[in-house]
Amino acid sequence: MRVDGSFEVRRDRDAVYAFFTDARLLVGCLDDPHTVDVTDEWHFTGTVSTGVAFIRGTFRMAGEYTERRPPDHVAAKIHGSGLGSGLDGVIQTDLSEAGGRTTVRWSADLTFSGPIATVGERIVRGTVDKKTQALFENARRTLEGRGD
Repeated sequence: MRVDGSFEVRRDRDAVYAFFTDARLLVGCLDDPHTVDVTDEWHFTGTVSTGVAFIRGTFRMAGEYTERRPPDHVAAKIHGSGLGSGLDGVIQTDLSEAGGRTTVRWSADLTFSGPIATVGERIVRGTVDKKTQALFENARRTLEGRGD
């Protein structure tokens, strides 16, 4: 499943790049209860308590930044497992700056396995769209220093 989007933020590209390469800051934008531990500048682990339809629980996550091209590109892969289900994903973020504003273009290619994969594309897509939009809206608000 592929999801993508974009937003503009009133911050320079270097500040936005620094935000997206700090797993603590980015994961901190999740609405679901979570933890994050940064192993080193390229790797992080944690948990996310979330769900899709009737499948709810805590998933263990491991992530790795796979590409860093300052100041305009960041890519990471993630793997999550819990409740007999799995998630693998590749997330790409591209940044461009004009007039003191940075445009963030993001995409995620996600693959689900186990019971989550059997729920149905429409239900899973609806949940994934809602959660990714919230994550990136929270990132925009955090970058602009606002919680509104």
